[in-house]
Parts: sequence; structure tokens; C-alpha cells
Amino acid sequence: MSASETAAINEGERHSSSQPAGHLFGWFGLLVMLLVLLVAAWFGQVVVVILTGLVLSAAGLAKLWSRFSLVGVHCQRFLSEQRLFPGEFIELRLRLVNRKLLPLPWVQVDDEIPTGWAADISTRPGSRPGFDLLSHAGSLLWYAGIRWRYRLRVSQRGYYSLGPVVVTSGDIFGFYPRSISQPLIDHVIVYPKLFPLAHLGLPSLYPLGEIKAERRIFEDPTRTIGVRDYSPHDSLRRIHWKASARHQKLQVKVFEPTTTMKVALFLAVDSFPQDDGVNAEDNFELGISTVASIANYVVQQRSPVGLYVNAHLADSGQPVRIPPGGGVSQLVNILEALAKVTLLPTGSFNEFLHREWGSLPWGTTLIIVLAKPSDSLPGLLTRLKEAGYRPLVLQVGERSDDNVAYAAWYHVKNPGNLIEFASRGAQ
Repeated sequence: MSASETAAINEGERHSSSQPAGHLFGWFGLLVMLLVLLVAAWFGQVVVVILTGLVLSAAGLAKLWSRFSLVGVHCQRFLSEQRLFPGEFIELRLRLVNRKLLPLPWVQVDDEIPTGWAADISTRPGSRPGFDLLSHAGSLLWYAGIRWRYRLRVSQRGYYSLGPVVVTSGDIFGFYPRSISQPLIDHVIVYPKLFPLAHLGLPSLYPLGEIKAERRIFEDPTRTIGVRDYSPHDSLRRIHWKASARHQKLQVKVFEPTTTMKVALFLAVDSFPQDDGVNAEDNFELGISTVASIANYVVQQRSPVGLYVNAHLADSGQPVRIPPGGGVSQLVNILEALAKVTLLPTGSFNEFLHREWGSLPWGTTLIIVLAKPSDSLPGLLTRLKEAGYRPLVLQVGERSDDNVAYAAWYHVKNPGNLIEFASRGAQ
């Protein structure tokens, strides 16, 4: 269980506001009653003096009570989890403690949570779009505490913040309520949905992970086992110049075959149109889940995988650049980054891809997930193949009928709750 920072609500660290309940108990109303008291005393109106004096005394006592009502009041928020998957539940507990002799006859705590998390609980609209107020009310004696517990359900991927917390209390009459806004902030990361790749029908041309290969699809450029004659499809980087001089014709290196591959996942955020209504958001979430599912499978196969996204992250505003690596920690980094990805691109994906591919090792498989490819993408993918990389494109959303011959190209669709891959012109 993780606990948020403790909020000590006192004079030194608070944003407070106090508003009298009605104009009668404002400064102007009190001055008028004081004037009435003096006039009544001058003319000997005993009853008026007594009634006005009682009202002024009650107002003074209420003002003083309200002034110290929230001194020594401490608020804490506890979350059972701060990293979840969609559909999971999180337990939220609030604890309010009054550490002074002055009791609180009434107190209200408003906690701001994302909209939709408390579907079975009565909430009020929050001050920010997309947030609701979870309200709690009660009373506190001296040196006493009160707790509230709620079970919330997260439904969608994202990077969420809970808070701030607003505590409201005052005098016993309710003449002078006082509110304090405490920046008690907790962040919750909701990972993308993961789908088993056993249902995804990926072709054997691009196997993911260390599985037995019937053909020499992948080769280790660090292990040369021989040479052969040059063919027009060979990269110039594979030419063995000494052997070519010896044989008087171009020879290329033959590497030892391997099924271990480095995978770099690219998500083209600017290819997802934002003017497509509900479909745009659904396709975007499907694209993110596709990337997350492939990363999960590659890590399970003990192969390195990296992530590159041309989007502003929800917390830093920077694009995603995670070099290929392996292990559970790498998968956690990728899932957390995907949870924070927004629909706001940092720039053109083609320029982003062109900048990033130079840092990747030769032979890396680049899996590009996009919605609508740009006109300049074919030439870019052709240059990737010529440079020794293996591009693979997964298209999300509406399927186009273009005959793509410059890369392995597949269409991603989501009938119901299952991602399916339909082969499209794989070369």
C-alpha cells in the first residue's frame, strides 16, 4: 500500500478563504448592528440593547471559532495502488485528524478525482474539466479522527492526478465557513490494454523472439561464416572488399543465421486524425494497445525492444525515446510511457523517424504503428531497407487498398475486444 504525502493544514501552509453566511454577518452588517446598539443605549432601549448585544457577541464568538477551526487539522490520502490496468479497482482512503482542543461541529472534505472513477458514488462536478468532487461530511471532537473509504474503478489508459483536497469547516452556527485548499496530489498510471499475441496471426516472415527459424531470416552481422556473389538486392554495407578483389567480382558477407532480433516500436501520433469523432480515440487506443502487446511479447521472448513516439507526454511534454533493451524493467518503462502518451504530436513523424533510426543498430526491425500513412512514407521505408533495417508497418483504422511493396504491411482491426491482424501485401 502506498501513502501520499501528509497534508498538515496549518497557518503556514494553506490557501484559505472565509466567506460570511449572508450580508448580516459581514463587516458592514456588524457595523450597522453596532450603530443600532449605541443608538439604543443612548435612548435607553434595554430590550434592543440586549438583543443586539447577543447577536454581536454570537458573531464575535463565531468569528473567533472559525478563525481557529482548521488549525491543527491534518489530512492524509492513501491509495492501495498507483499503477493499474484498465478495469482494475483501486481503494482510496481519506483520514482527517483534529489535533487541538477546539472541536469541529461540522466539516466537509472535497477530493478531486477523474470523472468516471466513482460510477456508483454520488459526486459533484469539479473545478477542472474531466474531474469530479468526491465529498465527505462529518464532525470531529477534540483530538479525534475520521476516515472515509471508497472503491474506485479505472476504465481507461492514462496518467491521472488526484487532488487537491479542499477542507471546509467553521463555527457551530455556520456564520463564517472557512475553506482551505491543500495541494495533496497523487498520480495514478493506468497502463494500456494488453492482448495475447497467440490470437494475432502474425506471419512467420517477421517472428518475434527467439524461436526456431526454417529460413535464414535474421543474421548476426558480428559473425561472418563465408562469402557469396553479390546480387542487386544486397546492401553495399555487406560487400567484402578483400574477397571481391581476390575473386575479381563483387562478393558479400554471409552471416551466421539467428532468430534473435532487436525491435524498435514506433507510434506515429500525427497519423491519427483528431477530427474523426469517437473513432479517432478508439483507433488511437487500439494503436497504443498494439504497441504495448508487441512489447510485452518481445520481452517475454527475452529479446530487446525499444519505443519511440512523436507525442507530448502528459507529465513532461517530451517525446518518447527508449532505446532497445530487455527485462521486466524495460517493459515497465515502455508501459508507463505509453500510459502518458497524448494525442498531441511533437512534429512530423517522418522527420522524427529519420532522426531516430540512425541511433539504432544495423538489422533492427522497425515496427511502425500508424493510422493514415503520409505520401512521403514509401520513400522513407525504402531508404530504411537499403540501410539494413527491416521495416514493418501496422495500420490501424480504415484500411486502404494501395498495393504497398516497400515493406511488410498489415492492417489492424478490433472486432469486439480482440485485435486481429489481416495480412496486406507482405513482401
